[in-house]
Amino acid sequence: MRLESPYFLLLLLALPWLFGGLSRRVRKESTGLSFSSPLSFAELGGSSWRTRSYAFVSHGLLFLALIVMIFALARPQRGSAFREVEWSGRDIVLLLDISGSMLALDFSIDGRRADRLSALKMVMKEFLAKREGDRLGLVIFGDKVFTQSPLTLDRGAINQYIDRLEVGMAGQGTAIGDGLAIGLKRIKDIEAKSKVIILVTDGKNNSGKLGPIEGAELAKELGVKVHVVGIGSTAPAPIPMRSPFGGMTVVTRPMEYDEETLQKIAATSGGVYFNAQDTEGLQRVYQEIDLLEERREKVQEYLNYDELFPELLFFAVTLLLLRELLLAKLFIRVPA
Repeated sequence: MRLESPYFLLLLLALPWLFGGLSRRVRKESTGLSFSSPLSFAELGGSSWRTRSYAFVSHGLLFLALIVMIFALARPQRGSAFREVEWSGRDIVLLLDISGSMLALDFSIDGRRADRLSALKMVMKEFLAKREGDRLGLVIFGDKVFTQSPLTLDRGAINQYIDRLEVGMAGQGTAIGDGLAIGLKRIKDIEAKSKVIILVTDGKNNSGKLGPIEGAELAKELGVKVHVVGIGSTAPAPIPMRSPFGGMTVVTRPMEYDEETLQKIAATSGGVYFNAQDTEGLQRVYQEIDLLEERREKVQEYLNYDELFPELLFFAVTLLLLRELLLAKLFIRVPA
């Protein structure tokens, strides 16, 4: 909402003066006739609802109509604005491992033990808050791969998709190569100087058709950098598991973590490998990723406003007609 001619609102300053004049006129009109009687004016019926409402109908509706007319002159407009602007940004596909191992409880949030996926979701949302102007896409994988969102400027939508992620929704395995293939498919045809995939995984490729190194070589051919964030290590980690009696229990078991392959993926594609073994380390990794190469692009923006002047003018005229109708039908004017 905006006002095209806001200076007309200065006319509102004249309304108190006009209202004061109308008030004095109402008091003069309500003086009535003087006569001698032992009865009070109220007992004679002089304080009827017509008498009490005359001032509002006669002058209140007029005053309200004038206010509406002044706002109509200010030309309020409703709509959306899109201008051609130049902005800095990058094309980034977030490629996230949500396999069963992301349930490991070796991270923390606010001092409380948390699983890896919960910590990742928190840190990623902090990262996205700084990414205004970037086009972001989201691909998830387990032993299957799903595109949650194509490249978009809508960070709010990406955050909503991240909130809905659950461990195992793409299967329990880890298909890193297939995940890279789908991530590349989402970004390969975009015209940009900087194309980046941020691969986050805590495991070892154990399913899928395409190998991780083959995926990295394909990324190199397409000019896409793959920055790899490895979570955890081969050290044993606590994982919640269902007990034979139907409840949940936490067991500690060794983790599969193929650091050598993850390093090769990053090196082959021209990206950087990072390792995070706790929440603070993960936050530091994303701070470093925030220094990725920038690109500049022009975005078309158009102006499209709807005038509200006709609706306001129609409302003001309706008030004036209503005033005249009420005065003619409900109030009797005695000539002076």
